[in-house]
Formats: sequence, C-alpha cells, structure tokens
Amino acid sequence: MTKGDLVHDQRTRRSGEIRSAALAYVRECGRRRDVLDIAEFARQRWPRDGAAKLDVMTQALAADVDSGIPVVDVWRHFELPGRIAQRLIGASGYQALYDVLQSNSMPPGFTPSEIGRWVREGRLPVERAAEILGITTAETEDLIIRLRDPDA
Repeated sequence: MTKGDLVHDQRTRRSGEIRSAALAYVRECGRRRDVLDIAEFARQRWPRDGAAKLDVMTQALAADVDSGIPVVDVWRHFELPGRIAQRLIGASGYQALYDVLQSNSMPPGFTPSEIGRWVREGRLPVERAAEILGITTAETEDLIIRLRDPDA
C-alpha cells in the first residue's frame, strides 16, 4: 500500500475518529486556555500507531481543525475562549468565527447582540463576554454601546 493509499484509507475509514479527536483537541485547548501542539496531542491520542499511520492521522486531525468546523462547534457552546478559537483558525476577529458557522450552515450558539443584551441585563459579566468573543473588555463595552445606539 502506498502512502497515498494509506492517506485515503485512513481519512475515509477513520473520519469519525478524526472528528472526535478534533473536538477533543479543541476542548483541551479550551480547558488549558492555549493552542496546544497538535502533533503531541496526536501522539497521546494514538500511542500505538506506527510512524506512517500516526503521520497520516496527525495530518487529518490538523486538516479537520483547520477547517474551523470543530473549533466553532466547541466555541458556540461556550467551551472555548474566542481568542483561542481565533488563533486555531487563523482569524483576526470574532466575525471570522461567525463566517465559518454560516458557510457550514451551523446555527450560532449566540450572537454579539445577545451577548450585549446579557451584559446589559446583568446576566453576564463584561469580562466573560469579552472572553467569549475574544476581544478586550473595552472593545466589549464599545460593542454594547454600539448595539444599544447604532449611531454611536
């Protein structure tokens, strides 16, 4: 079996396993509040795999994470800080996270206007809102003002 055949075989037969690993990787990034080394994560996830298979699985895992789908899936459930989500997909702002959701027909777990409303109602601290969106507290306060008064 050539490496190309191995890549195709592993990616098709193991797509569910790779998706599960991608979600686990993203959640672990959220728990640790940092972007983790994906190769190290793969080695821990699949310790018995040989070098060739581990390489293929690591590439497939990285590709799945790079697609952004597992990232926004975890983020929209409040399990991943916005800054980490943005770093994982190479985004410069939270709008890119919503773009991934939209382009994949995934419903958002929340919108910036909902977050603004929760902060105004006292149901969510501004610091937590900033963490969710991946912006500073000052940017969050500005967002809340703009949402309240679009001409501001």
